Amino acid sequence: MSHIGRDNMKKIGMLIIIFSIILTGMFSGCVEKTDQRIIFESLRDAPLSPGDPDHRDFLDNMHKYLELYTMNIDGSDIQRLTNNKYYESQADISPDGTKIVYSIHHSPEGIMDGIEPGWEIAIMDIDGKNITNLTNNTWMDTGTHWNHDGTKIVYLSDTAHRTLEDIENYVPIQLDVYTMNADGNDVTQLTFAEPGEIYSDPSFSFAAPSKILYIHDDDGATPQNYDLYMMDADGNNKELILRHDDQDLQAMAINDPMFSPDGNTIIFEAKMGEDEWGHEIYHIFTIDAYGENLTKITQGDEVSEGLQQFSPDGTKMTFDRVIWNNATDGIRKIWLANADGSEEKCLSSFRYEGCASWFPIMGSADKVNFPKSNF
Repeated sequence: MSHIGRDNMKKIGMLIIIFSIILTGMFSGCVEKTDQRIIFESLRDAPLSPGDPDHRDFLDNMHKYLELYTMNIDGSDIQRLTNNKYYESQADISPDGTKIVYSIHHSPEGIMDGIEPGWEIAIMDIDGKNITNLTNNTWMDTGTHWNHDGTKIVYLSDTAHRTLEDIENYVPIQLDVYTMNADGNDVTQLTFAEPGEIYSDPSFSFAAPSKILYIHDDDGATPQNYDLYMMDADGNNKELILRHDDQDLQAMAINDPMFSPDGNTIIFEAKMGEDEWGHEIYHIFTIDAYGENLTKITQGDEVSEGLQQFSPDGTKMTFDRVIWNNATDGIRKIWLANADGSEEKCLSSFRYEGCASWFPIMGSADKVNFPKSNF
């Protein structure tokens, strides 16, 4: 889930939501007992109280107080993984369950929109120890996902190598999809954007390891009208799967596509419009890997839903839901549902957290059991 694809979900009234956290109650009930786990980001330990010495800094630079946590998917056994003043996001656990790859910004300041120089890709042990940067650039690297066997990572990078000064001077955006080995070596560029062009939100298929999903916008103009594509893992055979303005979808953009574990279904969020207060509205859809059978699977209407991911066995999914009570009071929480969107249940016991990713299901030989693809 790249920062480009999830930009609006990440930014949706962040400051406004923080103030609503401070002013209102923060806790709610959870769901049924299970031993499956997810990793997620949260502000639950941020200095929310005006009496805290870091409270003013929190209001000015809240992203540095987002930390990574894990919990069972009944909301129990919450464990904090990171404890620093960096901005960690988009955590993804390796198929063998031993490593976490994620995006990190070491000096987050002000309100960040996800495309700032300074974003790097880092890796750490599953317990949060041994943090190591895989990239060390002056530009943006972000939006990571593992491949099926944990040997490769796909990610998004700023091919224009823009500085903050470049962005302030309106140097055109130019984003591409890259892969690298799990140790950061063998960096390979898969797309070749022209100035103003965006390739984003890449993710591997686990069941069909030669395939990568991504989204594409050819002019970079606001708003970005991303379409859904698939390509081979070497960057060849780029294929349009679904246009944002397809007659059955009629969206403004497609974001964050991911395959189901069996490789037969693609899940994604689509920007459908705005609510009465001007907040952007996303809903979650599925389509088969051949671009047929488009289905809306989330139940919300005047709420925004996204950052979705199937469970490793393909039977469940997690997603973020942002609910606006009015123009200034919003809540972001993690939700659990069946893979078809039925039986929704809230996982979050806190008012602002999200971007969940699943721990792998371990087999008897400490390997992940993924279904075979028919694709």
